[in-house]
Amino acid sequence: MSYNKKQLSSKDGSVQVNVVPEFTRDPLFQRWTILIIMSMILTLLLSPQIHLISPVYKVGTIATKDIKADRDFLVEDKASTEQKRLEAAQKGLPICDYDKNMPSFIGASLARAFLRMEEAYKTIGGESSPPKSGQDVLKKAQDDFNSTLGLTLTKEEFAVLNRHKFSFDICNNIVKLIYSVYNKGPISNGDLLHLNKDNGIIIRNIWTQNERTINNFSSLLSMEEAKKLIIKNSSIVFSKEQSNLQNVAISVSKRLIRPNLTFAKNATEKRKQLLMDDVKPVFYKVQKNEMIVREGEKISPIHSDKLAALYKGEEGIKFLNISIFLGMFLSIMLFSIILYLIFEAWLTSSAKNITTDVILLSIAAILQVLLARIGIFLCESINNAFPLIPVDACFYAIPFAAATMLIVTLLNRDVGLIFAVFSAFLISFLFEAKASMFFYSMLGSMVAAFKITECKKRSAFFKTGLFVGLVNMAVIICLLLLAGKLITTDTLFNLVMGFVGGILSAAVVQSIIPLFESLLGYTTDIKLLELANLNQPIFQNMIMVAPGTYHHSIVVASMVEAAAEAINANSLLAKVSSYYHDIGKIKKSLYFIENQIGYENKLDKLSPKMSSLVIISHVKEGCELAKEYKLGRAITDIIRQHHGTRLVGYFYEKAQRDKDPSVRSIPEGEFRYPGPKPLTREAGLVLLGDVIEASSRALTNPTPSRIKNLVEDRMNQILMEGELNESDLTFHDLSKVADSFTRTLNGIFHQRIDYPVSTAKENNEGKDRNGNSNRKPSEKNRHRYSKSSSSS
Repeated sequence: MSYNKKQLSSKDGSVQVNVVPEFTRDPLFQRWTILIIMSMILTLLLSPQIHLISPVYKVGTIATKDIKADRDFLVEDKASTEQKRLEAAQKGLPICDYDKNMPSFIGASLARAFLRMEEAYKTIGGESSPPKSGQDVLKKAQDDFNSTLGLTLTKEEFAVLNRHKFSFDICNNIVKLIYSVYNKGPISNGDLLHLNKDNGIIIRNIWTQNERTINNFSSLLSMEEAKKLIIKNSSIVFSKEQSNLQNVAISVSKRLIRPNLTFAKNATEKRKQLLMDDVKPVFYKVQKNEMIVREGEKISPIHSDKLAALYKGEEGIKFLNISIFLGMFLSIMLFSIILYLIFEAWLTSSAKNITTDVILLSIAAILQVLLARIGIFLCESINNAFPLIPVDACFYAIPFAAATMLIVTLLNRDVGLIFAVFSAFLISFLFEAKASMFFYSMLGSMVAAFKITECKKRSAFFKTGLFVGLVNMAVIICLLLLAGKLITTDTLFNLVMGFVGGILSAAVVQSIIPLFESLLGYTTDIKLLELANLNQPIFQNMIMVAPGTYHHSIVVASMVEAAAEAINANSLLAKVSSYYHDIGKIKKSLYFIENQIGYENKLDKLSPKMSSLVIISHVKEGCELAKEYKLGRAITDIIRQHHGTRLVGYFYEKAQRDKDPSVRSIPEGEFRYPGPKPLTREAGLVLLGDVIEASSRALTNPTPSRIKNLVEDRMNQILMEGELNESDLTFHDLSKVADSFTRTLNGIFHQRIDYPVSTAKENNEGKDRNGNSNRKPSEKNRHRYSKSSSSS
């Protein structure tokens, strides 16, 4: 990467180096940068509804502005949705876990306990009242029996079972008793008493996870009912002679049975949650342009829901917003590139000036969209204050033609016409009726471009505004006819607002043009007319300091103005530029032959190289004065170009004849003006007029034929030098220019009658004869004029 280093002196005298990347000075890079920035700003202006970061509105805060829906969208009715969710949850049936194998587990535990007791009896020899060592074994077996069953036998219960030596038959009878209860139906705990069983319950097998729904709860047993059933069934299992054993069996069975149907709270809540999640939200529709909240109103929960839906929406909407933003950005860029390629040839030829023109076009596009957005806001405000005035009618009062009028005034009509299409394209995105507003804006802007072309007075803006207003009214009538709404109460408002739109366009342009003239250096016809006033301080100074240069400029202006009119160039710019083209001579006026008093020439005391530098410097000094007096870019460019890259021939030839070899070896380029060559027809005319007017002063006996030959010779010389190659002047133009110059010079050097004077008067006034403009210049004067023509 290359850099451009520039030394800058700070206030303390230290030298700082400013490193600027070289590519930033490339005009192509600058234009692409301007294009991207312009497209980004326009996209943001045309897509204000896109919110990549959603604003937050809290309930209870005050709205700072009116907020309307910019589209149709749905808002969730949270209260209704929650109600539906609760209803769905209430329809969910309770889930109860059912353990079908519960009696088997109890029976298995009971069998293990009795087997251990049998093994203990075998150990002590089968005696029910063993010695002390045997009693320890029974005591340990009793503890194991209690721990296995999870209960504690009383002394009486143990004594009864001990008398029967814990017979396995007793175990089987107890198991039968327990099974008789469980076979009657599932046993539930107290949790089921609090459940809403109106619609039934779901019984889920904990082993197979199979579910069944029951609505008849008669088969379900509570623990109390199960215990009663044990007492009832015990008489069937045990005989009357076994009453003691029956009581022990009843006691043990009551303590062994457990509920095998329990409420599954977690599963029930999970099932209800699934039912609630399956409920689709309830939405209501908010229509486009519906007022969501007004300025100063307190934000309620309903407002909050609507705003959240407006700005957040679904995740897909954010992706859609990004897609819209990118699409808008690329569309503007593509359209801008295409239009630029079309009107690039109509912009000024200088690369630097084209960049400035692109800046102007970008600012104008942004300004037009800003005017439209401000206009839309004002129209809505007017409609709110005066509902009788339709908001759609107010839209016609927006100054849609303002930017196009600005472009035509500062650049030209061709660029303005293309810009009108671009402007209408941008504006159409701001309205629902895109086609109608595109048509309305484009036609009004195009008419303004044609009407404002010749703008030589401030009143021209007002006249153009009136004309645009009338055309707007005609376009509105056409649009109403197409819509079938011509005969309505709103028609009058539409027509009046359309007329106002034309007037406002002119008013806006007239008020901002001086700003663009000052900031970007443009020169309008109105400013040229102001600069053409010869009572300007710079001309008053020129008359006093450089009278010869002043007279030369006036004559050149007359010649160039007539020639410009002959070839349809900008005669006003050519004329005013001719007035100012030699203002740089003011700083060293006495070094130029036309301003010297007497016959002393200061350049004779300087070397040829130094003399040429003095002569050439008047171009640079003229540009500095143009900047100081704010003459504008167009005039400054012509001052810079009015000598092109021509050779200061007189001093170059003088250097070639010098006796000093070092002087003769100075290259020809040191005696040439830095240029550039004329880039416009007006600059080419000023160059031709400057050379031919200066050369005409050296003519002896300037007859029409000699003047014609002089004009043709000088124009052919300049043409052969290639100074007009970039000026867009054609051979046909040059033929007309030659004829025009010849006519103008013939008028200046016309013959006068030599009135006779008396001898006495002739003797008294003989000293002043040399000042008579009708007399031929002396040989020495002719030499001086020739020197002037080669260096002016």
